[in-house]
Amino acid sequence: MKKLRYHLMLIIGLFLATFLTGCFCTQKVEVLPKSLPNATLGAPYYAEIEVYNGRVINDSFHYLITPENSGLEISPTDFGTHVSFNDLKVKGTPKVAGAITIKLSGTTYGTMSCRGKKFNKTYTIKVEE
Repeated sequence: MKKLRYHLMLIIGLFLATFLTGCFCTQKVEVLPKSLPNATLGAPYYAEIEVYNGRVINDSFHYLITPENSGLEISPTDFGTHVSFNDLKVKGTPKVAGAITIKLSGTTYGTMSCRGKKFNKTYTIKVEE
């Protein structure tokens, strides 16, 4: 009877471990905030972007700011020993009125049981005069 109980507990534990690992793998990478605040032409601009549910691979991270002469730039957080592309700062002084578009893309590291996830996010900042 004890052997049966042991095997049953072992099977239940294995099932729970497999189920929970599968649940963690279904989490999507989330890039927040959903939108960035508007800007004023010629005034300093600052906003933060966070990437959740995975660590971003530095070499896979890409961004594009249009127009190129917008005056804004993106920089990752520098912790001295490593750079984090999960914590981004948008800063600068807008030089053009209208819309500035920021496109982000990248991939997160995987684990032994979960593959890395890709993400894409587009922000539009309205620059008012």
